[in-house]
Amino acid sequence: MEKNIPVLYQEKSDCCGCGACLNICPRNAIRMAADECGFLYPKIDVDLCVGCRKCTSVCAFQNTNENNTPLNTYAAVSQNKEQAVKSASGGIFASLAEDYINKGGIVFGAAFDEKRGVSHRSINKTEMLYLLQGSKYVQSKIGNTYKETKELLNSGRKVLFSGTPCQIAGLKSYLGTEYDGLLTVDIICHGVPSEKIFQSYLRFIEDKYEGKLTDFTFRDKNIGWGINGKAVFENQAGKKKKVTLWQSGSSYLFYFIKGWIYRENCYRCKYAGAHRPGDITLGDYWGIEKQHPEFLSDGWDESKGISVVIANTEKGKVALEGLQEVEFRQSTFKKAAVANGQLRHPSEQGKRSEILELYRSGGWNALEQMYQKKIGLKKYSSQIKAIIPQNIKRWLKANI
Repeated sequence: MEKNIPVLYQEKSDCCGCGACLNICPRNAIRMAADECGFLYPKIDVDLCVGCRKCTSVCAFQNTNENNTPLNTYAAVSQNKEQAVKSASGGIFASLAEDYINKGGIVFGAAFDEKRGVSHRSINKTEMLYLLQGSKYVQSKIGNTYKETKELLNSGRKVLFSGTPCQIAGLKSYLGTEYDGLLTVDIICHGVPSEKIFQSYLRFIEDKYEGKLTDFTFRDKNIGWGINGKAVFENQAGKKKKVTLWQSGSSYLFYFIKGWIYRENCYRCKYAGAHRPGDITLGDYWGIEKQHPEFLSDGWDESKGISVVIANTEKGKVALEGLQEVEFRQSTFKKAAVANGQLRHPSEQGKRSEILELYRSGGWNALEQMYQKKIGLKKYSSQIKAIIPQNIKRWLKANI
């Protein structure tokens, strides 16, 4: 009998790479394959496929519209200073995760692996929380974590699952039913570069600083609240060198913020708005000095990071109300969205086609050369901003 092999997507912009189709396939006939730039897309093994079409029906990105609307929007900071320092913004995810673990739950999130790739994994101990903290500006591989989540929930375990909005939508579609023990957290996502592109950049900076990379973070809170990273290298003599990856001085961060190295579907993301798939949405409260100057004059220090927290469901609202170490202050979705563009619309492609064509032909070295040619003295702007006294910086942000 002739098989009817499903078509998973017509255009690359139809696929977010969430992995729901991989997880639901009863024959394990789907794998995620990388294109020229490393973006992962599902590929069907026609010898294993039986044409059941579960893979096409589970695709939330193509088939499902979100109906959630924000119930409450807050500015928030964790009172646990140690956790807040390790976090990208206000430390709210760490507080949620710690609360779930302390109640016997399992937490899923994105973590660096031993090769500096990014994959989803689970933790069940608070001392492992650091693995999931901090921003990862690269797409995380979901693997079989949707399957693992379903098995845990069916066994009666509580699960907190965090990820990009499309990953959360993929999980919900895969599960197909509501679970009381599941709490989902989506992040305010600009878009996701591929692991291949990220790894190319890491190899470039290892060559540049003549050492093996031993530590890396996209957001170093020791510099203050912003998008400035840190890398530590070790040379052949065993000597270590710490390098600050300033937002304006790092070609990877430059292209990431510009939005020129994301996968195709990110530019038509249907979750970049008020209708979010997660029970809770977390991100940085950029622009708080203009939207809520009263919070800063009343004790909050924005240099330590402040989160925007959105309760999209009653379950999310109850989970937030149960946190003991977090200070919440009421805000509005409209205010939070002013400087968080991805709460209003997807990122714009800009020069993506040109940049990725250059990458295909010359790798990261070619992108670095273009960056150096274009950036000029602007590459020092992050360093200059960092040395401006906090009170002056606050005034500038609020009035310019």
